[in-house]
Amino acid sequence: MRYLFTTIPGTSYMLPLVPLAHAALAAGHEVLVVTGGPALRIANEAGLQTVAVDADAAQPYEELVRRATESPLTEEVPSPELVSYVASVFGEVGARMVDRLVDTAKAWGADAVVYPANHVGGLLAARAAGLPAVLHGIGTPRATFGPALGYLAPVAERLGVTGMREADISVDLCPPSLEPPHPRAELPHTLPMRYTPYNGGTELPAWLLRPAGRPRVAVTLGSLAGVYGDGALLREIVLGTAELGVELVVTTGGADLPALASLPHDHVRLESWVPLNALLSTCDAIIHHGGMGTTYAAFDAGVPQLVIPLTGPESAANGRVAAARGAGTVLGTSGSAGVTAANVGSAVGNLLKDPAYRKASREVAVEMREMPTPSSVIGRLTSLIEDKA
Repeated sequence: MRYLFTTIPGTSYMLPLVPLAHAALAAGHEVLVVTGGPALRIANEAGLQTVAVDADAAQPYEELVRRATESPLTEEVPSPELVSYVASVFGEVGARMVDRLVDTAKAWGADAVVYPANHVGGLLAARAAGLPAVLHGIGTPRATFGPALGYLAPVAERLGVTGMREADISVDLCPPSLEPPHPRAELPHTLPMRYTPYNGGTELPAWLLRPAGRPRVAVTLGSLAGVYGDGALLREIVLGTAELGVELVVTTGGADLPALASLPHDHVRLESWVPLNALLSTCDAIIHHGGMGTTYAAFDAGVPQLVIPLTGPESAANGRVAAARGAGTVLGTSGSAGVTAANVGSAVGNLLKDPAYRKASREVAVEMREMPTPSSVIGRLTSLIEDKA
């Protein structure tokens, strides 16, 4: 069977798709990824064959990222208009990608299209090519982004697609005890699948393979350099944890961080990048920006989380999911305003001292390990698609 995977041109939207793509290849199927920007690089580095979309397809998403990392989006876009703005971004990305997707699906002879919820162009391409559509979750489940689908209505009409319907099958990564902030998509078939962190390959540093001798706390603000700014937020985190007796591992994403230059770093390791799954296996807590991949990697590792929402409503929602499960806490509502060394130190101290956070985190990790693996899900998915043929 030939599986066409597609996603918007962003790193964090490609990484969660790789385990199922690898499982498909291992089962003897063929896989092709159609995307652009950083997602194209991730797919190639994962050993997947790719087709690149036009370079301008990434521009609306890159502008969204720029605005979100420079300041909370709600400061620039009033809350009632935020959904419409984000919908227009993902809709426009889909509009710029869909023709290449449809042409590739037909020319390559794809049997199904696999896409994440915000990549509405993936669903439209599947419908235009007459193929089964597989909605692949990247964390807490959600339906295909309806407002963005509405933006694509003129494109759908041009492609002869009427009465756009939701995907045929969903791959759901959410363990049972987590309460998603959005309603789950009601589809004919839903296949639960274990979230398997994929971060790419690298040579691990020697210190990571040795016990820290004290509690280790990871810090990441994600893969977008703009989120790091000059390091002002990281400065508060470093100062706030200085008296906690921890080793703080700060991944910087290669950003230049002048705000950290004059700080004592006795308890800090600064690393440009460390695979998060490898790092978290040695950690007692993590401080992060609320990204979906980081949130679920922490769940998978059974590590309590301090979430500082930095990239808009979705990161705040991810933090609330962790907090509602008792696996973490949230500091702030949007952006780093009001985050100080004092409240960071208090929050991290509570995560480390209160065993309830670790207990809840480990319970979620156990749940996730009991979910079907990608290698078992690909067999069930293939059978469903063959039955529809």
